[in-house]
Amino acid sequence: MREILAIYFKEISDAMRDRRTLMMVLASSLLLVPLLLFVFSTVMSQVESQAVDRSVLAVNMKDAPSLENYILRQGYQIKQAPADYEEKSRNKELTKPVLIVADNFEENLAQLKKVELEIAYDTSNRQAEMGLRPLRTLLNGYVQERSGLALMMRGVSAEVLQAVEVKERHISRPDERRVTITGMLPMVLIMAIVMGGMFAAIDSTAGERERGSLEPLMMNPVSGLQLAIGKTAAVASVSVLIVILTVSSFFPAQSLIANEALRAEFQFAWKDALAFLVVLIPLAAALSALQVALSLTCKTFKEANVRNQLLSLVVSFMPMFFLLNPGKEPAWLGWVPIMAQTQMMNQVLKGELVSLNAIAIALSVCCVIVAVSLLFVSRKMREVVME
Repeated sequence: MREILAIYFKEISDAMRDRRTLMMVLASSLLLVPLLLFVFSTVMSQVESQAVDRSVLAVNMKDAPSLENYILRQGYQIKQAPADYEEKSRNKELTKPVLIVADNFEENLAQLKKVELEIAYDTSNRQAEMGLRPLRTLLNGYVQERSGLALMMRGVSAEVLQAVEVKERHISRPDERRVTITGMLPMVLIMAIVMGGMFAAIDSTAGERERGSLEPLMMNPVSGLQLAIGKTAAVASVSVLIVILTVSSFFPAQSLIANEALRAEFQFAWKDALAFLVVLIPLAAALSALQVALSLTCKTFKEANVRNQLLSLVVSFMPMFFLLNPGKEPAWLGWVPIMAQTQMMNQVLKGELVSLNAIAIALSVCCVIVAVSLLFVSRKMREVVME
């Protein structure tokens, strides 16, 4: 045990020595979630501002008095669009789409001719595109009212065309939370774990091989298993620290949420933080052990960095399964690392209870990964000396 602790503190000391990398990793773990939530809330506020803004930019509205009357009755203001609205939309000076009324709109409509209303906006102008849906809803209401009046003029009730009424009935639990944008946070947490432990794993294995300091270390009276446990425990400690800091950053991040809807959706309490830690700490240990094993197979820091980047790429793509398959998750996901943790974190964000069985399965899988990785590293250590 004394030998393992000596190796552990030696690796921790080496990790602390590279302060630039360490500070970058720690700062990113503390700032990433607050920054993402701030960006998400800002985008949602921009979308809602378009819905709240009761104004319509229009061209040639004088040829559509009935449409003008309808828009005003809905509580909207009509503003004349500038003559160079196309150029201003391209330059992002206009933040709303422009409604273009065709010439002789009212006359053609009275003669039962087909008429068109055009909505102009630049597709690269994201803020203007956000105002497209409210404007379409407004115009659809005008079309329905106009169609109903036309039927009534001919003695036909508009209700004939609306014989079927569709209603929504929500069957979710009253205490269940919605998870929309915040569903991306589990992916962010997992990537923080992978990136946080990667540098320490590479430096303690491939880095020492490249510097020539691993062979002298093996000359000491320690076994390969002791070296494997000490090095893996040190890397895992860095990863666990990243987990704790990242999860802790959720609390100050809530004060940066500028959007009321997102603030109501993202209710992260201490019990949620504890659930996240229970889910993520075993995963951090498993990924650290895997990174140490992968890095030890490389002779240079650069080679190990490339292989670990590939591992990070694979890990980042695994949670995409939930975005591509938003339905009921199959039972086998509970046995797949990364996916099982993502599934449980989504349940926590929704306010659902995570079953002890799911936690036990995920913990068992992580323990198997750690055990297999330690055995591989302990054997590989002796092979490194012989090379």
